[in-house]
Amino acid sequence: MRILSLLLIVWAHSTLAQEPENWNIFNKNTLYKSDSGFIRDVKLKGRYHGQYISQDEDIGGVKDNEYDVYHHRRARIQMDFDFDHNFSFGFDANISDGHGSRTALSDEGSFVNNFQTFNLQWKPSDKYYFIIGKDKQDITREDIQSSRYIKTVERAPIVNEIGQQRPWGAQVGFFTKGIEHRFGAWVYGAHEDGPEWVDFRANKGLSYNLTYPVKDDLSFHFDWNFVNNEGGRERARGDASVGTFGSAYEHAFALGFDYEKGPFKVISDVIYGANREGVSVSKGSAAIPAGHDTWGFYVLPSYKITDKLEGVFRYQYMGSGREQRTQRFGHDGDGDRNARLNVENYHSVYSGFQYFLSEENLKLMAGYEYAWGELLGSDTEINTGSWQLAIRTYF
Repeated sequence: MRILSLLLIVWAHSTLAQEPENWNIFNKNTLYKSDSGFIRDVKLKGRYHGQYISQDEDIGGVKDNEYDVYHHRRARIQMDFDFDHNFSFGFDANISDGHGSRTALSDEGSFVNNFQTFNLQWKPSDKYYFIIGKDKQDITREDIQSSRYIKTVERAPIVNEIGQQRPWGAQVGFFTKGIEHRFGAWVYGAHEDGPEWVDFRANKGLSYNLTYPVKDDLSFHFDWNFVNNEGGRERARGDASVGTFGSAYEHAFALGFDYEKGPFKVISDVIYGANREGVSVSKGSAAIPAGHDTWGFYVLPSYKITDKLEGVFRYQYMGSGREQRTQRFGHDGDGDRNARLNVENYHSVYSGFQYFLSEENLKLMAGYEYAWGELLGSDTEINTGSWQLAIRTYF
C-alpha cells in the first residue's frame, strides 16, 4: 500500500502538472443556470481526500506501537441550489468514511452514510441572514476552515478535542457597524438509521460567534458553544441513538485572530473547555472524570514560497484531553486500531508544505508531526512521531 500511494503521488505530479494552470474539469460542475424563474443555479460538487500515515509511538521510553497505513479520509458528494429571493439549499453527503474504504452502500444498503451538512439559507439583505438544518458549529479559526482548504493534513489536537461539531439547528446572523454576530440553537443527536435525521430527544444547546474586522488584513474572533450535558455527567446525545454531533464540553470558548499580508498568513486561538463528559481509563492513563476542564492554544503560520509551493508550521498545546488524529491510531495491543489515550501537558509541532497542482482543487501535502506529553494522572511520558502524506482534490 505504501508503494501504491507513492506511485500515485508521483504519477499525479508528473502527468497532471503538465495541464494548464486552471483545469476546465474543476469548473464544469454547473448543472443548471438561469437568470429568471425560481431555480437560478444547480451545482454538483465533491471531494476526495486520501492520506498515508507512518507513525511510531513510545510510552515511558518503550516503543508502544507502529502504524503504517493509507486512509481514505473523506469522500463526499455535494449539491448546491440557488433560488430566487436570496434562498439557497445545499447538502454535503459522506459516501465513505473511516481509515478504510467502508461505505454505507456495502454496510447498510444506503448510498449516503450521513450528511456532513444539510441546510436551507436565506439572506434577505447584506445585514442579516438565517440558516436552518445541519451545519458546522463554528469554533476556532482552524476548525471553521473547510477541509478543502486546511493547510495541515489534520487539525490540531486541542481543536479536535473542543470542536468538529455538526449538529442540527437554527442560526441567525447580523451585522452591526461591520461586526458580525451569529446566534445558534442546536439539537445534538440523531436517529440511528442513515442518513441520521435529527432526533429531538437529544440534549439541546446554544452558540454565539463574533467576527470583528480590525482592517482588511486582520480580524479578531470570539466563539462560544454550549451543550446541556449536566455538567459533564451526560453525553450530548441524551436519549438519541446517535450523538457525535455535540462537544464533549458543556462550555467551549475560543478567542483568536486571522492575519494575512501578501504571501504570509497566520491564524491562532486560545481555547478553553469546561465540564467535560467522563472518559474511562485508557492503557495506563487515569480516567477523565465528568466535569473536567481543559485549555490550550495553537499558532499556525504559513508562507507562499511560490505560486505552487507553500510552507506550513504549527505549534499547539493541550492541557488535558484525548489523543486525536493522527496520534490515536495503532494501539494494536488494545485490540483497537482507533484507541485514544488520555493525555496531559500535551504539545505537538507540525512542519510541512503544500504543492498546488491546480490551486486548491488538486494539491499534494506532506509534513512531519511530533507530539509529546504525559499519560493523564501520571508522569509517564508519551512521544509520537508521524510522517504524513496526502492528496486533496475537490470540484
